[in-house]
Amino acid sequence: MPKLRLNQQHPLALILLLAALLRLWRLAAKPLWVDELYTTFYSLGKNLNEIPMNTLLPPERYWALLDTPGSTLQAAQALTTYSNHPPLFFMAMNVWLHGLGMSIWTLRTFAVLWGIVAVAGAFYLGRRLAGERVGTIAALLMAVSPYGIYLSQEARHYSLAVAIALFALTNWMALLQGDRSPWRWLSWVGLNAVGIYVHYFYSFSIIAQWLITASRILWRRDRRSEALPWLLAMAGTALLYVPWLPTAFIHFHREGGTGWLSQSAPLWETLILPWLQSLVTGLFMLILLPVEQVPQWVTIGSALIMLVVFGIVLRPLIRGWHLEPQLDLGAPLVGYGVAVFAIMIAITYGLGKDLTLAPRYFFMLYPAVTVMAAMAMARCKPWVLGVAIAAGVLSQVLISYDIALLKPYLPGQIGRRIGADPEATVVLVAPQRDGYRARALSYVLAIPQRENIQVAFTGSADVKTWQPSLNNSAAIPTNNFTLWLVEPQRQGPFPPTVSLSQHRCFQIGKRVKTEGTRQQQYQCHTTT
Repeated sequence: MPKLRLNQQHPLALILLLAALLRLWRLAAKPLWVDELYTTFYSLGKNLNEIPMNTLLPPERYWALLDTPGSTLQAAQALTTYSNHPPLFFMAMNVWLHGLGMSIWTLRTFAVLWGIVAVAGAFYLGRRLAGERVGTIAALLMAVSPYGIYLSQEARHYSLAVAIALFALTNWMALLQGDRSPWRWLSWVGLNAVGIYVHYFYSFSIIAQWLITASRILWRRDRRSEALPWLLAMAGTALLYVPWLPTAFIHFHREGGTGWLSQSAPLWETLILPWLQSLVTGLFMLILLPVEQVPQWVTIGSALIMLVVFGIVLRPLIRGWHLEPQLDLGAPLVGYGVAVFAIMIAITYGLGKDLTLAPRYFFMLYPAVTVMAAMAMARCKPWVLGVAIAAGVLSQVLISYDIALLKPYLPGQIGRRIGADPEATVVLVAPQRDGYRARALSYVLAIPQRENIQVAFTGSADVKTWQPSLNNSAAIPTNNFTLWLVEPQRQGPFPPTVSLSQHRCFQIGKRVKTEGTRQQQYQCHTTT
């Protein structure tokens, strides 16, 4: 089988340009969702308790909450107090927002930057393992992968962790291959230490590297004399993390935002679903078509097409895998990938936290999968890479136009629905509890801005006639207007009537439920 041939003059600059274009295209077209709002508040040194309650305000006033970043120290304090993440990404984001200002675009471009750096990292890791051609293919795969683009377009810390992991793995491979310069040791230790200050799941990468290193030293007696420098490097990485350990222990004992990973399900689902969800994430790394909020026949058709494309690419990849000597089970990168996945599965079954529920949690496995696929693809015919590139570009077009990979909880859909009526509109949003404030705010920020919309965060509505208490009832329109009640995870029905100042409001239309958030529209008329 002929090998894939690429120009010997390495096109890394063009690949990075392609990666930038795919990641920046329509970057701000989708509204911020829950996790991105957490990023925003903590990076600004704020918390969600600053959202005013029982006060009618235009949507732009809620945007004003995000206009004034605090200091980097305030960002670290807010994160330590209200979140369960390490601080480095949020502190760096604070500096970024101080320099470029606050907008959806600037929030997400910070992650885009590290996504582009990760593409370069994939090249260097691939080149270190198997030469320029493999490095080029690895960079191309990461540049067009819908999974890689997704991580890069979220205002979250995943793309930074992936970039750090790729360069740490490059240094690790160099050390394993005998390049033991002081610079290699310092880079490996430093990058791994920085990585765990970015995301706790980066520890999966560190543990996997340490396990594979230890197994290689213990397996062969002639390598045991090399143990001391490795042990010193590992100890140095651990020592660099000691200052954060007290806070990390507090975070680990705090439920934080991980409760949703523990879901009661029948035994067969608990056993089988993690493997199916892992397969879905593997598909996502290659192609993603519309499967959410579309007719069932579209979902089935999209799933079949994705499986066919995956199968078309997988078959020659398996052949290439068998032809590549560096992809046997004893190869360090293969062992690393197996170890990271084993850690995820161990947590899923052992601790009852299903890390396979969210594709984004595979971010520490993603670098190894990409480079291993590149090594196998280098021994395939050129059309295999062409299919992968076409699948990635098509996926990004669909994602960017909100056809595929919709934002969780669908803030765009809810915001557009509320803002569709041109007449004066009042929106009362009931977060119900602190954990839903970010979700509720994501709906408010997704409402199209116009002069005759007022929004207030309130308590939960009664199931019978309800009269909300507002601090500024004078802001209620004097003429007839539309009222929307919006409440995440509401269990009971909305009240049939609502009284607002001199108005009485009656339900119109059916109650709408979108990803667990219920909405009810009312028409309000003056009572005098």
